[in-house]
Amino acid sequence: MRVSFFGRLADLLGSRTLDDAPDDLTTGADLRDWLAQAHPQLRDPLAHSGTRLMLDNEITDWHMPLREAEDIAIIPIVSGG
Repeated sequence: MRVSFFGRLADLLGSRTLDDAPDDLTTGADLRDWLAQAHPQLRDPLAHSGTRLMLDNEITDWHMPLREAEDIAIIPIVSGG
């Protein structure tokens, strides 16, 4: 499973993409939990309420199934003015 990261998440990971997420993760929440364990530097940003899951270019709920998504991305909260 390929996952894309943006902003601070990509900086912390040291990459904009990750290709080694297990294919048996069924929901965004499962993916988030796996990422927090496999990449501890992402734990706090992933737990932030402003961090969002995108499936096929649409922001969605963390409990949505991943199985049909062709594009999976995680974006951090964005601030600015």
